[in-house]
Amino acid sequence: MSTMSIEAPEARSSYASTTSVESYALSAIRMLAWTLGAIVFCLAMVDFYAQAYAHETELALQHAQNELLDQNKDLRMSDVNKYINGKPTVLTRPADNHTQMCKKMKQYTWKGFFKDYSISVYIGLGENPSIDFVHGPGEIIEDLPTHTLGKAL
Repeated sequence: MSTMSIEAPEARSSYASTTSVESYALSAIRMLAWTLGAIVFCLAMVDFYAQAYAHETELALQHAQNELLDQNKDLRMSDVNKYINGKPTVLTRPADNHTQMCKKMKQYTWKGFFKDYSISVYIGLGENPSIDFVHGPGEIIEDLPTHTLGKAL
């Protein structure tokens, strides 16, 4: 016959019950961390797509403008909509920095979660005005060129 020892309930350890509580707490913390990480990732993706749409639109407009200038034509306001990526909000304002070249500016803004990205399209006058200048979100304005004597032109 087999011998089996029976311990009194007071002699048993409470290890099993504390392990399950700790296991549930760790599982809850892990699930919370993964959930928060997924939320932050989704919000960062919204911001990434807003930035990508703004940058792609800027490049497409500049490329189309350069192609048409090679053919001695102008990029017109009626042609702009086919180069717009995403769904930006559009505001028409008076031109700010380039008032010598044009009188109006259309600002296209893509809303991200952390930041908004916008491009400014400076337009001329007339019924179907030409696009004079496109200023994008990441454009760096370079210094003025210098003359051989070191003076700014």
